[in-house]
Amino acid sequence: MLIGIDVGGTTTDAVVVDGNKVVKTAYVSTDHDNLLKCLLGAMDELVQGIDPKKIERVVLSTTLITNMIAEGKTDPVALVLIPGPGTNPKDYALGESIILGGAIDFRGKEIDPLKVTQIKEAASGIRTQGLSRVAVVGKFCQRNHAHELKAAEILASALPGAKIEMGHRVSGQLNFPRRAATTMLTAATKDRYEQFAQDVAKALKERKISAPVYILKADGGTLPLDKSLQMPVETIFSGPAASIMGVLALTAPGQSSVVVDIGGTTTDLALILSGKPLLSAKGARVASLLTHVRAFAVKS
Repeated sequence: MLIGIDVGGTTTDAVVVDGNKVVKTAYVSTDHDNLLKCLLGAMDELVQGIDPKKIERVVLSTTLITNMIAEGKTDPVALVLIPGPGTNPKDYALGESIILGGAIDFRGKEIDPLKVTQIKEAASGIRTQGLSRVAVVGKFCQRNHAHELKAAEILASALPGAKIEMGHRVSGQLNFPRRAATTMLTAATKDRYEQFAQDVAKALKERKISAPVYILKADGGTLPLDKSLQMPVETIFSGPAASIMGVLALTAPGQSSVVVDIGGTTTDLALILSGKPLLSAKGARVASLLTHVRAFAVKS
């Protein structure tokens, strides 16, 4: 038996699938201030009379991250960039950022060292703003992490308790602006997502369900829940991805379809061409930000 749970903006829906049949369904209203209560309510109704040992896998989809971004409820982040020569971060539409000197070239070789005093000044500015989440991203630092690691170390020492994300740990792909946006969104959503993941784990444990738990990604694939904690941004379009996978399952092979997912917070559009979902060419667009998140092409 498989359990599927969709934590949406309006309702939390759950199903039990046995073989090729949905054998039981449940849904409750989503309370964004108490997701654990929603999950427990849906799970209580769903697993009643079912032996927990027969459950082989639990798969979740959620609009949690999408809704946080759409409603402007993400945590504020200090974006620290090390752009090097030849780029102007003001052109990236990333909002206000702190620019550090220093540079790594495309081969991963340091061509300009960091300035420690500049990093300490940046830490002082971040402290003055009262920010506790920091994203540090250097151009070409996916090829040489040294500048991001050093900047993060100095910032962590000057800002006790601050949570710092580094670009090379979020994405190893080229394209500095996309990596910066992806890192910033990761820092902005991680705390809420961790709470959500903990709520899910607690809800399943209380129901004595020990089956592995997966989260649906924006490209229709799945990721173990514990591993998704490092990359919550991968679940940005998890809800629409579930609708796309559902349409694929319910339509004839090779059919073209327009997918319309009308949710409580956003209406999401996607396209299936000749039986294959259309993917974003380089990564998901989140509001006005271009990211490195592999995703179906979704218009919210």
